[in-house]
Amino acid sequence: MSTSTSTSTSPPTSTPGLALGAPGVYRDARRPAPAFRPVRLDVAGFVGVAPRGPVDRPVAVERWTEYVQRFGAFEGRGLLPYAVRAFFAQGGSRAYVLRVSPLPRAPDPAALAAVARHVIRLAGPVELGLLAADEGRWGELLSVRWEFAATRSFAGRVDGDRLALPEALAAPVGTLLRLRGPGLAPAGEFYRVVRSAGRAAVLDRPPAATPGAALDVGVITATVTVTDSDPGLTRQERFTDLGLCAEHPRFAGDVLAAESRLIAPDTGWPGVLLPPDATLPAVDSAPDRLGADRWSAITADSLFGDVPPELFPVGGPQSADDTAAFIGLDRLALEPEVALLSVPDLFWDYLVPGRTTEPPERPGAGVPCPPPPVPLVYPARPERAVLLDGRSPDGLAEILRRQRRLVDLAERQRRFVALLDVPPGLALRQIAHWRAAFDSSYAAAHHPWLGVVDPEDPQLRAVLVPPSAFAAGIVADREHRLGIPWGPANALAVDAVTAADLPVAAERDELHLLGVDVFAAERDGFRLASARTLSGDPDYRQLSVRRLMTMLRLVLERQAQSLAFEPNSPQLRAELRGAVTQLLRDLFRGGAFAGATEAQAFFVRCDEALNPGWSQGLGRLVAEIGVAPAQPLEYLVLRIAQDADGDVDVTG
Repeated sequence: MSTSTSTSTSPPTSTPGLALGAPGVYRDARRPAPAFRPVRLDVAGFVGVAPRGPVDRPVAVERWTEYVQRFGAFEGRGLLPYAVRAFFAQGGSRAYVLRVSPLPRAPDPAALAAVARHVIRLAGPVELGLLAADEGRWGELLSVRWEFAATRSFAGRVDGDRLALPEALAAPVGTLLRLRGPGLAPAGEFYRVVRSAGRAAVLDRPPAATPGAALDVGVITATVTVTDSDPGLTRQERFTDLGLCAEHPRFAGDVLAAESRLIAPDTGWPGVLLPPDATLPAVDSAPDRLGADRWSAITADSLFGDVPPELFPVGGPQSADDTAAFIGLDRLALEPEVALLSVPDLFWDYLVPGRTTEPPERPGAGVPCPPPPVPLVYPARPERAVLLDGRSPDGLAEILRRQRRLVDLAERQRRFVALLDVPPGLALRQIAHWRAAFDSSYAAAHHPWLGVVDPEDPQLRAVLVPPSAFAAGIVADREHRLGIPWGPANALAVDAVTAADLPVAAERDELHLLGVDVFAAERDGFRLASARTLSGDPDYRQLSVRRLMTMLRLVLERQAQSLAFEPNSPQLRAELRGAVTQLLRDLFRGGAFAGATEAQAFFVRCDEALNPGWSQGLGRLVAEIGVAPAQPLEYLVLRIAQDADGDVDVTG
């Protein structure tokens, strides 16, 4: 519905559907023709283990530094930070991150006991409990400082329990005042405003001041500063002009609960928070309970929820109540923006104390060096996460169970692609056996695991990162720069310095036929050689085709909702046909479809044959759309070399 304003003094004119009379505002019954625009599918989702951050609440981050501020860096035991950093290093621009924790979660006492607690001691004596925003030992590094000030001071007189206010001053209910003057304590006394009466404030009790004496009145507010002293972060929050009574519109407890990312008020706060005395000294927090990192309690149940598939909200969640029962991977899958889903800690098994590790084999080495007379012992972190071993039958069965759960979720939602990682250490025959467990165009597999330099290791050794994180970043970067039709193949993995179980050329060919996307070792790094799905349907073999068809379906589902209450008329069908045609025409010009002409690339039908009278009587509008997606070239890399003699060698 649009509006039109006429201010002309000329005789009124008429336009189709709109009759103009005297100057004024008129409602235009004409509806603008629909227009469809592509939706972005470059947003990735990551689920894993982090040392801090909200639990079971997806957080959108758009750069690596934002992730560090919310979830910490590499001090944890999971692979989540390495995966997110790899995503942004490849060119990814937006990701949703969800931190998991052991079951049971808050408000269970076991979960609450892992949250650090601090106390502030005020007058009374009153102890205010302040909880770290999330569980973990990181909360021990918090410190909170309360500062009080008498702002907006003025001279006033009281009449019983009424205090006259200046014209320019507003004292809402819940304002805390300090009154000083004859008959009162030398440092002053506190009173609170319980009601407003014109230009006077009604106090909670009559002051014991000398009748008729002029009093010095100050509005008492608090400033709360929360500091995170983690040496790897510089985080501080400052909340000013806070009220100290529960009725105040900026009551300190309410503001901290709603706006702080570091702390939250514990239960049991009184309705009035008085400073320690009328001189308004500052107060610093004191630790009351240490936090805990429950690494050893993390299991597969921490990653997945137990909500049956039939209870998943159709078309995504409509309210917060729709998501309350979902945890872990199930919760992140409800985010409508997520189009690429990676679970870097899917292989998490358990934790063991620090152990001796063997030095990594130097890739591409020639003649091996003789072994040292004494085995080398490399220092390890206090705890290291142990991954499931796919070489054992039990380990492989558990990996498949978790990955099938992820693929089933993608199939149900039909909105994102599950990016799987081939279990490390498998031989080619074992990879083929693993691959046979999947048949879905909403899943893609990547191999091998890539190593990045560990910035937390003083010896700068490599940490193996699931390849799906690199692939997600490459996919997102290609879409952002070139569009969805451009597949992510033939792109280098930025920051990858080594790889585990690197396949030789003959093995790469076999894996390519299996639909496994391989990072191939080349002189300039590790290059993603293909971008295929795990579908047995040849029409959906290419990842770019799956994503293109998903995008078209999402565009029509989301952007055609405005037509739901329109009459099924020839005009509406023509408008729908025109809007879809324009969308497909733009994609055709961007190289999304095969064919030399539009007629060869796509068709759109929405006519009487598809919409007979009986169908229109049911309130249905049917359109038929056909497209011929372009099949991207993959794994075709030519290298041209010229030696000193001028000979040119072209290899592929």
